[in-house]
Amino acid sequence: MIIALGTVLDAPLLIRVTTVSLTALLATIGVYGIVALIVRMDDAGYRLMRASGNKVFPVHMGRLLVKALPVVIRFLGLAGTLALVLVSGGILIHQLGFLNDLFPVLPAFFKEIAACLLGGLITVGLVKLLRSIRHFIKI
Repeated sequence: MIIALGTVLDAPLLIRVTTVSLTALLATIGVYGIVALIVRMDDAGYRLMRASGNKVFPVHMGRLLVKALPVVIRFLGLAGTLALVLVSGGILIHQLGFLNDLFPVLPAFFKEIAACLLGGLITVGLVKLLRSIRHFIKI
């Protein structure tokens, strides 16, 4: 969305609104379409096996789809977690400029991961502290 808006930033308002709206619509359809395909992957594999008429290739493709779904889900969980860590770390690094200058030799990838983990640890510590205070006061 930001890239789409950045490309038409100097255009008239109607062009900017149209561009961003179409980008949002296409991105939404694309994302939900991919999710729908992943969710239905095992159903498609099962139907392929059932409707194959004992032909070897469709049966193997169906089995592959059914067996691949857990692997795909695990990979997406890992990739999603890494993406969230990098995005949140990037937000911290960019909002707190001194963090970016702290280790100039370190690649941004490592700085973002470290910033996210540090932010998470601080958050967990604050939550535990507040729970302890609340428990002590008995609120």
